[in-house]
Amino acid sequence: MIREKHNVRCVMIVVLSTGVWCGLVIAVRAANPQTRPVAAQDKWARHYYDRVDLFKKENAAARNIVMVGSSHIEGFDAAKLLPGRRVLNRGIGSDRIGLTERGILHRLDSSVFDCNPGFIILENGVNDLGELQRNGTPSIDEIEACYQTVVKTIRDRLPDVPLVIVGLFPTRDRFDQLTPSIQEFNRRLAKIAADNDCPFMDVFKPLADEQNLLRKEYSRDGLHLNAAGYKVWAKMIEEVLPPMHSSSRPSAEIGQDPS
Repeated sequence: MIREKHNVRCVMIVVLSTGVWCGLVIAVRAANPQTRPVAAQDKWARHYYDRVDLFKKENAAARNIVMVGSSHIEGFDAAKLLPGRRVLNRGIGSDRIGLTERGILHRLDSSVFDCNPGFIILENGVNDLGELQRNGTPSIDEIEACYQTVVKTIRDRLPDVPLVIVGLFPTRDRFDQLTPSIQEFNRRLAKIAADNDCPFMDVFKPLADEQNLLRKEYSRDGLHLNAAGYKVWAKMIEEVLPPMHSSSRPSAEIGQDPS
């Protein structure tokens, strides 16, 4: 029994020693990186490494249009509505701004910061207002404060990336009772945008009728946009995006998950 324990101990020592040796080899290699071998003096080798360097620079320069929000964003089919644009759709149906354990505030890394954004479009708030109407909480002040935190976090980490704050859309039919709170929150969103040097996109007026309700021809169910409504919004988005050069158009859409 003692001999068996001794053998096991020896085997463990050998394994650990091998692991340490491998770690040392990796560490030595990492400490002496060779970005360009001597063979790179050859014409085609130099061409290869020059091209690889160029690719890295081009990749770093490439920027995505990142759309963040709830169902209005998730249902935005950028392949059809913004053809040729490099878009990452980070919309999640029924998502809220972040006052609970879920929400945009809690997914900024996966939905914004890890997306190599060159342009950010943020649209959210109606689900929180719906919760307020149904249950009397959270208050509109709490919703506004959380929205401010989201915007400030993005501006602090990405101060040079344009961030467009989109107002809330009008509603109709069984959702028409949200109209007063939507109008109030839009006023607050416009102020948040101004305070953070962000453009504010007013989507309420272009899509509302004389009663401040979502026009029938743009409504899918009283809350969400139909295809015609999305076309109106897409035109507004295209007008604020930077010019698209034909030479830089991507061949396919990225990250679409339309509902």
